[in-house]
Amino acid sequence: MTQYLSKNRSRIALGIAFTLLALWLQMSGADSSRTVINRLDYLAYDLRLNLTLQDRAPSASNVIIIDIDEDSLRAEGRWPWSREKMGALVTALKAAGVHTIGFDVAFAEAERNVAEELINAASESGTIEHLDYLKQLIPQMDRDLAFSKKLEGQNVVLGFLLHSEGDESVGALPSPWSAITAEQRDILTLPMMSSYTGNMALLQKAAVHGGFLNTTKDADGVLRSTPLILGNNDMIYPSLSLAMARRYTKSLRFKIDTAQAGTTERITGLWLDRRQIPTDQYGRVLIPYTAKHDGITYVSATKVLRASKPGEFPELKDSAALIGSSALGLSDLVSTPINPTFPGVEVHATVLERILSGQPFPRVPDWANAASAIAIAISGLLLSFLCPAFGALAISLFAVFFIGLIIAGNVWLWSSAQLALSPVMPLLTVIAIIAMNVMFGYFAEARQKRQVRKAFSSYMAPALVDQLVGDPDKLRLNGESREMSFLFSDIEGFTSFTERATPELLVSVLNEYLDAMCRAVMEHGGTIDKIVGDAVVGIFNAPLDQPDHAERAVKCALAMDAISRDFIAKMQSRGMAFGNTRVGVNTGRAIVGNFGGSERFDYTAHGDAINTAARMESVNKHLGTKICIAGTTAAQCPNHYFRPIGALILKGKTEAIEAFEPISKEAADTPLMVRYRAAFGLLAAEDASAKDAFAQLNAEFPDDALVHLHYGRIMDGIISSTIVLAEK
Repeated sequence: MTQYLSKNRSRIALGIAFTLLALWLQMSGADSSRTVINRLDYLAYDLRLNLTLQDRAPSASNVIIIDIDEDSLRAEGRWPWSREKMGALVTALKAAGVHTIGFDVAFAEAERNVAEELINAASESGTIEHLDYLKQLIPQMDRDLAFSKKLEGQNVVLGFLLHSEGDESVGALPSPWSAITAEQRDILTLPMMSSYTGNMALLQKAAVHGGFLNTTKDADGVLRSTPLILGNNDMIYPSLSLAMARRYTKSLRFKIDTAQAGTTERITGLWLDRRQIPTDQYGRVLIPYTAKHDGITYVSATKVLRASKPGEFPELKDSAALIGSSALGLSDLVSTPINPTFPGVEVHATVLERILSGQPFPRVPDWANAASAIAIAISGLLLSFLCPAFGALAISLFAVFFIGLIIAGNVWLWSSAQLALSPVMPLLTVIAIIAMNVMFGYFAEARQKRQVRKAFSSYMAPALVDQLVGDPDKLRLNGESREMSFLFSDIEGFTSFTERATPELLVSVLNEYLDAMCRAVMEHGGTIDKIVGDAVVGIFNAPLDQPDHAERAVKCALAMDAISRDFIAKMQSRGMAFGNTRVGVNTGRAIVGNFGGSERFDYTAHGDAINTAARMESVNKHLGTKICIAGTTAAQCPNHYFRPIGALILKGKTEAIEAFEPISKEAADTPLMVRYRAAFGLLAAEDASAKDAFAQLNAEFPDDALVHLHYGRIMDGIISSTIVLAEK
């Protein structure tokens, strides 16, 4: 063996050098070399994709494209169509049974109002006849207003654009899905956009929902990946396809998975309820093109508008329909690996279909570089050591075997697991080493061979290679212990409401209520842990770090109380009685992670801190309060005002928990609160004069629940701020 190494040291050394160079280029490389390698990676990706694509996609799909095609433009008129025609299209689609509608277009500008233009033209000429009549026509000719009415309550998602450059924004954006702090913005790998082109505020408000239309082209101008989330003004917004998927599946919970990487926090994936969508660190996914032709079903827009009956297109029933264009003149064609003139709307439809199907997206795994490095090292070292022992023919056979093995393995990983690994550098390594050995076989001199072999006789191969191979099937999230703030909300007397209400009314009212409550949690940066009946459970400071998590939880509790008051008033106007929302908040350490076992995923928290938050909610009914904040939370909220409730000893507990009720800054200086704090101080000190103080307060403020509570306890002979609860 030693003699063999010594004899062939020159060829082995060059093979190792090629291998090390390939490893360096794979793992880092200069900008110029990386540009060339990236272009080769794009070429390899496109070849592999087209090699494995079917001629036509499977016919069964719940995603449909309503195509503003050439036939539609000839039949209905040139683009842009009037808001009246777009409203008629929405109406026709809903009549055909479409579940969710998405617009691959932004309505940023108002449509012309003919009545206003006539008045303006007449004013300039100095002759105005029938002015009053023309003014009466203005609202009737307001096509934007009419279109907004067609959008209301129709489960429509409007498209908008986010811009990485420029400070001027147009139109309005929908409500964001989440928010990040300034600290998170500096470390999170989510791209933050500086401006936007949104929809008219009137239309966006009517539709409520929206998703951005942005896509991400590679350096060669080809569209291979697209973002699912982007940031603007510290708010997180979804893509059109992700927003439609959430509306179609009625998903309540949205969550971002991240992983710490040095000083940055990398995005690893998203969750819609229990649907996991792995992404790259920028929140992007590879577009899962499914077929060379007819990947998504198209229905001409003019055929929908001119349908003689709603059931003429059975494929539209319960579908998710995207309104877009394949017409050449509308400039919505993009270059893709399978077609240089691919309709942009089909990109959104393809991503939406994959989300709804639950199948994994193609992805570049985190260990892709390591896997390529391993392939380079193994093939490079094997060929470096084996090739010198054989002649040109055997070396050529080695080349065919290794190249075939790399390509076959790469295609197999793509076909079976949708893993996109680059074969470029392993192939270049094999080709370079084979070419070098062929040249050496013909031109290298015997003396040079002996010298080189002797110099590298003690070479040692890299170790621990097998331990670098990771699990390619799925991303695992480990549990962690962290301090969090937990929020529990529940509706007082909801059981009696369910007994009185019809099933249809119960579902409608509860969904409207829960939608508002869940939105409050998300707007304050919380994670919706679960919904149990009418109860909403929120977690703050997971999965993203939130230093102000306690303050966020308190603000969310106050927002929920305001929502509850408005909702009760709305229900009363409908002639229905609806109970108050009770909220409990606690801060403490708990274990958070996946507790769903091997077959399902459930990101949630467990520990005494979350159980205490639930108990803080339930004690409201004993205290007469609506919001009960634990002392561990109040201590971290110096900018909020609270009044003390007492030291609660919950049933089954031995240690008291300080409890507080949040109040406004204005309420803190009222005579009631000033005197209450003084009386409570006497009560906490177990001073007998607390009896007279609370007696006077109870006489003047008989409707105050906490005054009444402490006065009643004092009358029972309990002069103490410690409250022992006999019930949960």
